[in-house]
Amino acid sequence: MSHVETIRAIYEAFGRGDVPAILAVLADDVDWNNDRVYSRECPWNGNFQGREKVPGFFQAVGEHLTLGVFDPHTFVAGGDHVMVMLRIEGHVNKNGQPFVNDSVHAWTFNGSGQVSAYRHYNDTAMELAAWRG
Repeated sequence: MSHVETIRAIYEAFGRGDVPAILAVLADDVDWNNDRVYSRECPWNGNFQGREKVPGFFQAVGEHLTLGVFDPHTFVAGGDHVMVMLRIEGHVNKNGQPFVNDSVHAWTFNGSGQVSAYRHYNDTAMELAAWRG
């Protein structure tokens, strides 16, 4: 599978709620740490580094957000990197506050073809405002 095909499969698994399928393509020490962002108080923006902690990311997303639109629409690959532009729309469950975000996901692969790093870039001020309600 190409790197783009692997990332597409991750998004398809996310849509099905199939976290084990996602974990299967991650390196044991995957760098999945989004706790340095402005909106770090949002539960899904924590440090989920290492395959054993990644399920906590998906649990936080599922518990705190309802997604109406999750549309990864543009994939750009180069070497061991895949960048994905996507549209995400939904609301925060605790307060019903809606959000609309054009985001970029940055994926990095190791020499074994496993995902070794993930970053999510979005409008963190809007995200935090929605979270705080």
